[in-house]
Amino acid sequence: MTDVVSIVIAVVSLVGSLIATGFTGWITYYVDEVKRRADAKKLVMKYRDPLLLAALDLQSRIWNLVQQNLLRFHANEDKRDLIYVYTAFLVGQFLSWTYILRREAQFLRFSTQKNNRELARNLEALMETFSTDTRPGEEPFMLWRGQQMAIGEVMTVGDGGQLYCMGYSTFSHKYKNEPDFHRWFIPIEKSIGWLVDAHQRRNRSATHRLRRLQHLLIDLIRILDEEGVGEGKGKRGYVTAAPACECNGCSRVTPVSPSEKDDGPRTGAPKSGNHAPQTLPA
Repeated sequence: MTDVVSIVIAVVSLVGSLIATGFTGWITYYVDEVKRRADAKKLVMKYRDPLLLAALDLQSRIWNLVQQNLLRFHANEDKRDLIYVYTAFLVGQFLSWTYILRREAQFLRFSTQKNNRELARNLEALMETFSTDTRPGEEPFMLWRGQQMAIGEVMTVGDGGQLYCMGYSTFSHKYKNEPDFHRWFIPIEKSIGWLVDAHQRRNRSATHRLRRLQHLLIDLIRILDEEGVGEGKGKRGYVTAAPACECNGCSRVTPVSPSEKDDGPRTGAPKSGNHAPQTLPA
């Protein structure tokens, strides 16, 4: 009888220990998860505004390139820098803030929250759209992932451990005077030349990558500013859609078949939304 009691006591003690261990482990996991989520939220809040502004600037430039005939100024010496140098800066500025966010986020479980998962998916879709080279005639603004990373890196400067993107004046000086810096932006220069040539030949497919990028940038802006109250709230519509766009608006409509002509936006796809007219950035 004594042996049975001893066994029962031992079993109860073991079960109690296991329960206590499991509960302690669960509490530890829960506390760590809450901390990770708080760290991720803090990180996104820290870089939300500069990334939002960079996305707004870049999508506005794309809007002007593909919808407002900004390229008509390409041969104007007074405006040449605004076409070539400033466009390269806007691409670099966006890639810089993306690079900074990814660099900081690598130490966190960045995708624990729904909004952060959407942000991570959107940034991945933008990288993929830049780097896709499988569609003939869509070469303008194709940047390999290594090129995207390098551009983001060379555009990033630090001060006391704080990373940020260089300003336009510094960029313009380095762009014009430092060959090792300038070479990373040669694909963007060539892309503008291709767009000018394509526009003269009325070849619309050359703008397809830019159209997809602009749609994804609008998605990113809406993720970063869910309430729609931030800067540029009146300039968040889509340009005319391109085939195979994977933005939130286009993904909800029936895809165009490969044989369908690209004479305009897809049926049901977002066109201009509530987008207010955009002007040439100063």
